[in-house]
Amino acid sequence: MRQEWLEYLQRLGWNTPMTLALASGAVGSVVTLAWISARDARERKRQRRDTALELALSLESYARTCRTMMHKAAWAAAEPAGIMGREASKGVSIPAFAYPDKLQWRVLSRKVISELREYPATVHAAREYVEAFREFGEPTDVCGQVEYECTKAAMAALALARTTRRRHGAATWKPGAKDSAMERELSDFIANAEEKCKASLERRTESTVDRRTDAQPFEQVLSA
Repeated sequence: MRQEWLEYLQRLGWNTPMTLALASGAVGSVVTLAWISARDARERKRQRRDTALELALSLESYARTCRTMMHKAAWAAAEPAGIMGREASKGVSIPAFAYPDKLQWRVLSRKVISELREYPATVHAAREYVEAFREFGEPTDVCGQVEYECTKAAMAALALARTTRRRHGAATWKPGAKDSAMERELSDFIANAEEKCKASLERRTESTVDRRTDAQPFEQVLSA
């Protein structure tokens, strides 16, 4: 059948009106399809950029909320021990996080969606850990833990927002005067907290060694 069509077109010749019409229609269809494809690609790119911007804005807003809670936890930790301190610690916790409703997730790749979806789960796990710690920890320790976890959550949110903006061509975040030093503030806090944790661990280790050293003469007397 294919050979018969080829022979038929050869008999017609390429200069006949029918052949020219067919060729013109084919070229027109190709051009139309190419234009539609390019238009759809531009539209998908715009949708990805708009969706990325919404995601980044929600993450940056959450980072600011976490920073506020950091300060609130520090203020609560400074309250005198006792009932006032315990009541103040009840008001501090890691803020909940959720992305805005009605986002166009379908325009993003599965890998990107997986990375973005993982963040709320991480925040949820940190919230559960702090609430479990609250049941047994002292108010001052609870406040310190909230402050530390909020700092980590804020830093992760800013890093994810920056990656999301860059990956999809959204505008770079330009923080205002209040937020211009936020990342440096968060980094400094993490560094100080890790130094304090390291120093505390060294003190506990030294204390354990000293107790064992003090107990040796007593053990020798008992064994004599």
